[in-house]
Amino acid sequence: MVRIRKKKEVEEISAASMSDVAFLLLVFFMVTAVFFVKEGLNIQLPRKKASPQTILRKHVYEILVYQNVIKMKNPAIGTKSYKSLTEFRKQLYEMDIPDLPQKLALIKTTGDTPYGNMLDVLSSVQIKGFPKVSVKKLR
Repeated sequence: MVRIRKKKEVEEISAASMSDVAFLLLVFFMVTAVFFVKEGLNIQLPRKKASPQTILRKHVYEILVYQNVIKMKNPAIGTKSYKSLTEFRKQLYEMDIPDLPQKLALIKTTGDTPYGNMLDVLSSVQIKGFPKVSVKKLR
């Protein structure tokens, strides 16, 4: 007698709902993920309908940043030139500026100045305590 064996069919798992599960997992991880927001520059922009402020020339400290050379100009101190950021920072911190809350630091920079140098000058001016800082790009 000859026995005929039936071939067993391999049962397959249905993958029809696999895409639904993957989509739900994707949505779950996106909703529960924590996004870190690094604090950038703390700058207060003028209000939309604010009128321009008039500031006396003697209250303005102009700081020109050109690559690694920094010049600071004010009627009270004249024009001072610094060859490095560390020299500028040290002199600025040691400088006695009377009535600092009324002063304005005007930072002027050119397009070819390294971004890090301009940010170093900006942070030094903020650490010194200038309440008003303006940045202008020269052509």
